Amino acid sequence: MYRLSQTLTDAFSRRFSRTVREDYRQDEAYASTPQGRFWLGLALVGLLLLPLLLPQYPMFVATQILVAALAGLGLHLLVGGAGQISLGQAAFVGIGAYVSSHLSGDLAPLGILLGGLVAGAIGVVLGIPSLRIKGVYLAIATLAFQFLADYVFKRWTEFTGGVAGRKLPAEATFLGLPLADDRVVFYIGLAFAIPMFFYAKRLLSTRAGRAWFAVRDNDLSAQLSGVDLVRSKLTAFALSAFYGGVAGGILMHLLGAVTPDNFVLAFSIQYLAIVIVGGAGTILGAVLGAFFIVLIPELLSVVAGAFGPQYVAQLSAWRSVAFGALILLFLILEPRGLVGLWGRIRDYFRTWPLPY
Repeated sequence: MYRLSQTLTDAFSRRFSRTVREDYRQDEAYASTPQGRFWLGLALVGLLLLPLLLPQYPMFVATQILVAALAGLGLHLLVGGAGQISLGQAAFVGIGAYVSSHLSGDLAPLGILLGGLVAGAIGVVLGIPSLRIKGVYLAIATLAFQFLADYVFKRWTEFTGGVAGRKLPAEATFLGLPLADDRVVFYIGLAFAIPMFFYAKRLLSTRAGRAWFAVRDNDLSAQLSGVDLVRSKLTAFALSAFYGGVAGGILMHLLGAVTPDNFVLAFSIQYLAIVIVGGAGTILGAVLGAFFIVLIPELLSVVAGAFGPQYVAQLSAWRSVAFGALILLFLILEPRGLVGLWGRIRDYFRTWPLPY
């Protein structure tokens, strides 16, 4: 009976489990099994069909999730990949938003890309202190940058519009399609998000990604092993800021108008929560964390509205408390984030109902 059980388990594992990766080429593959490639293709098709299936407001929320996932992914690469803490991601999102606001219509994709490049260049400057300080001191340095950016957003009226912010032309179109339509913005965002997610997945499996992990675990040992700390830390900051800038450009076209209140410290903490809740250092964690951070407040609003409109106003005061309590409860129960929870569920069903 034991031999039969072992034979069945081995056959099951060979058929359905991940293949053993014997070289770096296999390790860099996006999906290592036929089942993985099938589900990956199905997910991509589902994303392309999503605007045709959802009504207007759910499409708006889905685009918000896309923006949060991109900004969160940039912070995942920095915090989970290179181990450098940052409390200024919302500032980079704001930089991308304000830069892209000057290029609308058919130039919208160019504005989004330019916003990411400008944010990435500023990210290199912000990364310079990481060459000398780390930990809580680096967090304070990025926090200072967040406050400085908030001051610039409010005072540089010629570029940002000051406290009133900036608005896009209501009649702006892209290839003849109105940019006021959330479905158009979603497709534009998807055109950026898909290659950026695939690039991040490949990057973490390459030599540069492994150098980031070495810096994260012990930067002194990494340097003694031949890792260029200057290049690793600065590229991590630049890439994180670039992802945030692109997310900000998409957000600008989604909202049609932005003000400095869209990029305050609370949003930087929200992006950091995406990293913690999703699972630091993983691509899937950015997606799952964005779903959690964006959808939970929406679900709380729906639940409060079901009891009556008078409870919706009360929820606005208690939603942050309830939201924070959910995050704390989740972290206590699953410190590795949603990715760790998904991994346990996947590993259980991968060999079920066999004994091991």
